[in-house]
Amino acid sequence: MPELPDLEVFRSNIPARLTSKRLTGVGVFKMNKVSAPQSILLGELQGRELIGIGRYGKELLFDFGEKKVIAAHLMLNGQISVVRPEGAAAVKYKIFSLEFENETLVFSDSGGLCTIKYKPAASRTPDAFGAGFTLDYFKKMAAKNPLVGIKAFLIDQSVVKGIGNAYADEILYAARVSPRSRVSKMPEEALAAVYDAIGPVLRDAVASIRAVCPDIISGEERGFLKVHNKALKTTAAGFPIIVDKVSDKITYYTEEQVAYL
Repeated sequence: MPELPDLEVFRSNIPARLTSKRLTGVGVFKMNKVSAPQSILLGELQGRELIGIGRYGKELLFDFGEKKVIAAHLMLNGQISVVRPEGAAAVKYKIFSLEFENETLVFSDSGGLCTIKYKPAASRTPDAFGAGFTLDYFKKMAAKNPLVGIKAFLIDQSVVKGIGNAYADEILYAARVSPRSRVSKMPEEALAAVYDAIGPVLRDAVASIRAVCPDIISGEERGFLKVHNKALKTTAAGFPIIVDKVSDKITYYTEEQVAYL
């Protein structure tokens, strides 16, 4: 599943693929995955210019001005393609499309899970890159969720938006905290270490993705990850990487990470 770093790169790369920004049409191919009917979308968006692409959590936000926003959540296997208008029909598993003068932006998903929302409701949960995601907030939310594991806490989108399975492992590895730790058992300094690792890990990942795949607009690039990496058996320091299920997720970690149980 694309996580915050992937989507940060996608949102900056997609505009460069578009030679035209004025919307000429939309396509709704899975009605149960698109929150508004095609007639409403056409009536309100046709002829408008795409003024920017943002991101909130794991959603890409296509802004057509005057609060007319399309939010796309790629879920596990969602893909984005930019094709010539005549090439859109050949894209398999289409969910939705945004049609511009010279190209079409197609959202597809072999698993059929990708969701498209029109005028998404605002959320009070901060994004991991948002100003509201402070250490005080992080500690307050930890106090409200004392019985959960730290990994489940990090990937809970009602706690913070944007962190998923792979980067939760990377954050905990950077903080030297075991994913098996329970929030209530973690001392204040361990919670602070996890919080302090979030920003650097995610920002470094954005830079790494841009370096390895500068034009990427879909999929995942994980080859640079330090612990959540199928290609690695040990860390750079020589510790064996353990692969196990934690919080119902396949999890990568090492014995050097402290478990607070």
